[in-house]
Amino acid sequence: MGWAMEHVWAVIGWLYIPTTALIGLTIVLEKRHPTRTIAWLLVLTFVPVVGFLLYLLFGRHMRKRRAIRSKEDLDFSALKEKSEKSPGSWDHPLVRRLARIGVNAAGAPVTTNNRVCFFTDGETLFRAMLDDLRSASHHIHLAYYIVRHDGLGTAIQEILLERARSGVEVRLLFDHVGSVWLSRRFRRALQAGGVELAVFLPVTFPLISRRLNFRYHRKITVVDGRIGYLGGFNIGDEYLGKHPRMGFWRDTHLRVEGEAVHSLQALFQADWAFASGRTFDGEAYFPAISAPVGTTAMQLIASGPDSPFPSIEHATLAMIGAAGRRLWIATPYLVPDEAVLMALKSAAIAGVDVRILLPSFPDHRLVFYASMSYVAELLAAGVRIYRYRKGFLHAKVVLADDVVASVGTANLDSRSFELNFEANFYLYDREAAAAIARQFEADFAESEEVDLYRFHARPLREHVVESFARLFSPLM
Repeated sequence: MGWAMEHVWAVIGWLYIPTTALIGLTIVLEKRHPTRTIAWLLVLTFVPVVGFLLYLLFGRHMRKRRAIRSKEDLDFSALKEKSEKSPGSWDHPLVRRLARIGVNAAGAPVTTNNRVCFFTDGETLFRAMLDDLRSASHHIHLAYYIVRHDGLGTAIQEILLERARSGVEVRLLFDHVGSVWLSRRFRRALQAGGVELAVFLPVTFPLISRRLNFRYHRKITVVDGRIGYLGGFNIGDEYLGKHPRMGFWRDTHLRVEGEAVHSLQALFQADWAFASGRTFDGEAYFPAISAPVGTTAMQLIASGPDSPFPSIEHATLAMIGAAGRRLWIATPYLVPDEAVLMALKSAAIAGVDVRILLPSFPDHRLVFYASMSYVAELLAAGVRIYRYRKGFLHAKVVLADDVVASVGTANLDSRSFELNFEANFYLYDREAAAAIARQFEADFAESEEVDLYRFHARPLREHVVESFARLFSPLM
């Protein structure tokens, strides 16, 4: 028996060594950031079994594999067709720089005939959104990371079925991992009622697939090509503040009317074609907007593993680097790469009022503790950190000076910048920036500012847990 076991372990060893070597070579050839390459190699070396499983689940990058390349072609052809407008010659260099990044890196048109409304709580947002859904006369397009079969999900389901019975085209796209618990009963009822469904990059058991990395994190609603929504809210009761542990859900979402809705529609069109294999087109989906709607200039920048450039990270770095007076950021997850971390510290050292608003408790513990591991060095550089106390902060907002603000789906972490499919609206409008600044000030009043001395004086176990979590931050 002992002889047999020795041979079993010998075979396992012989299989492990070439397999690990092959994975290590693959990681090196993928030309990742050196920090991430070294992190994965260390994990494979010191915790080989766990590291092997983690790599199969989350590590395989392969940004330009065939399926993702086909989506890149769809995204950029759809957006570039509607990119006739140039950035214009606005008076602030940050506006010109950001607009050019969007046009050159993401094929994103700048539009000026828009009206924008901000929402920061789920009750108000979904009251308005459900009213807009009920008013749809031609089509409803929804694309979300999370859709739940609960009170809110059922309310939306009933509206979609009613509109479909009235002859309205209804399409719902959802991410397979984010909406993994969405019941078959919910989906079958929609399909039986005439609603078209598509699942983004489905992952099959046992989840050992590189597709697990490439998640659809966008939250898009388009009604009749005239009204659009984008932001951080998914579809579920917790976004109405009904989760017993999370409490009040503080997020930011935009309702848009005007030319910018066509950008949202074009993005949904590409995402839908990729996920479903079906397409739609025609003037009814991009209706002419001849009358003045509003004066907000804005640009939709989308990025993901299908993009030739991490466009949202480029835009974020441009905002950080060009801010001269203040840079205020709200994010639920703060796991920056070296470029973003250095830019934040440099801005604070240069005298910019850099503030970062974070949650005070986790929804995902490992990411939360990794986020906390960056707090001390940012505080030491002069960045002011606030922890939101009224509920759970999930907003993804950046304000630079009083001229530019971004609102969307991307967190301040590498997963949003490189692996997930994300979309942010960039608002080139002083009134919009002032409204966002007022909301920041209200949020700071509901938050506790982190003191560096007290942060260092916390129990040793918290520092140890955060240091351990940070080791995995290049892999997140």
